[in-house]
Amino acid sequence: MIPTNTRLLAAAAVALIAATGAAEAQKSKDTLRIAFDQPVRLIDAIHNPNPAANVLDRAVMSTLVSYDLKTRTYKGQLAESWARVGDRTLELKLRRGVKFHDGSEFDADDVVYSFAYAMDPTVNFLFKDTRFGWIDKVEKIDKYTVRVHSKEPRVTDLARLWGAPPILPSDAHAKLADKPGFGRNPIGTGPYKVASFDPQKGAVLVKNPDYNWGGYEPAAKIGRIEISFIPDHQTQQAKLMVDELDLIFHIDYDQAKALAAQKPAYKVFVAPTVSFTYVMFDAADRSGIGVFKDRRVREAMLSAIDREKIRKALLPPEIADAPPLEAMCHPAHLGCAWSKRPVTYDPARAKSLLAAAGLAGGFDLELLTWGQAKLVAEAVAGDLRKVGVRASVNAATVNVFQKLRGDGKGQTLVTLWDNAGGAPDIDNTATFFYLPGSRNYNRDADLTKWTGDGASEPDPEKRRAIYAGLFDKVTEERYAMPLVELPAVLVQSKDLVIDTNHTKPEGFLFNRLSWTR
Repeated sequence: MIPTNTRLLAAAAVALIAATGAAEAQKSKDTLRIAFDQPVRLIDAIHNPNPAANVLDRAVMSTLVSYDLKTRTYKGQLAESWARVGDRTLELKLRRGVKFHDGSEFDADDVVYSFAYAMDPTVNFLFKDTRFGWIDKVEKIDKYTVRVHSKEPRVTDLARLWGAPPILPSDAHAKLADKPGFGRNPIGTGPYKVASFDPQKGAVLVKNPDYNWGGYEPAAKIGRIEISFIPDHQTQQAKLMVDELDLIFHIDYDQAKALAAQKPAYKVFVAPTVSFTYVMFDAADRSGIGVFKDRRVREAMLSAIDREKIRKALLPPEIADAPPLEAMCHPAHLGCAWSKRPVTYDPARAKSLLAAAGLAGGFDLELLTWGQAKLVAEAVAGDLRKVGVRASVNAATVNVFQKLRGDGKGQTLVTLWDNAGGAPDIDNTATFFYLPGSRNYNRDADLTKWTGDGASEPDPEKRRAIYAGLFDKVTEERYAMPLVELPAVLVQSKDLVIDTNHTKPEGFLFNRLSWTR
């Protein structure tokens, strides 16, 4: 396990208690206090599509479709029902009686406007093509009916509508001179309203009293959520120790256990998620490093990584003992399939392959990473150095990471993947990595073709066969390999109840949290 200096942590907490005094327990105030370790510059899933921002966005904004993890079925949210009226057209009946946070009524005009804004060629943001490039047009049929037309036949349209776009208030948004700035004071239909937001400090959400319109996602149960942006985990833990936080996440398991042992009013929460870390090489040579055009070098790198040792070191025992992922494809995702297994740990073979590729003396390599994947990247760097690769780690914030990756600067990525914030279908994985674009580091034409084929194949078994071929080729060509699963590890007040029927990799949704009775 990761070593933790619990005595120093306890000493820091004692000092903080002496300086400030323990804060009053917050259940009685109906206020949940939580810390985020990544910055949130906008509460906007369109213009700021990163995991931390998405947690806030899902509480404030609503999409057309939701997903029930227990039954693996789509549920109505702002769309009450839907029907296919052709292989390229989905007709959606919208829910009546829904109000935006400013009191305006939701209807088809808001849906059409939201899609038009996201698809506007003058509006630029990350992931635009993969999230909206499949759409031909969205048309209003009547006040509570819209049709979404795709460019090609698609069976993944509901999965896409689960994720995007968040439905905007057309009247208010259209009047804004600075439309990307909408995320500083967003107006949605979600279970929470934004009471305040400071990109440097945090946000406050309050329960939306008008969220009673019958969508699948439950109404808020906690009256007020106070979110602090605290990138330093030691500071987060010290604040928890003096009762200034009720919930922290993205925490090492050993640290979580040590904190809970010292704080009887808190406990550790662990749950599996769809999120995992992976290693991916610049096989397309976008960065100019050159070496990864050779499959032997890619295989050498993978052979050098002691994946099982890293898993045992970093994962809670109940997760570490489970079978590891074998493909860039999580079994929880609809359509996920594979038959080939990744390479096994063999450092002698790694050295032999490097020598055969003319790299017996090794080479310099930067591993680009962020967030939770940093510890995994450091472990991978250590393994690579053992076979002569002079690996270093560049741990960036998520926004810097996304820019470097998009600019083709990633020689090797050791990072995390959550299927676009926990999306239900494997199509999100395929389109994210294998369509032409800024995230594609292999530029393999077969993978691009099979991505399109999988999105349009209606037969579930044929569709799984397509994806099995896709992910097997990723494995065979040594383009990438899953490393360590990322379970949700949280330290929480024992007064807090966490509903796990969702796909969010952080382990919680704000509207699925409540107090014990």
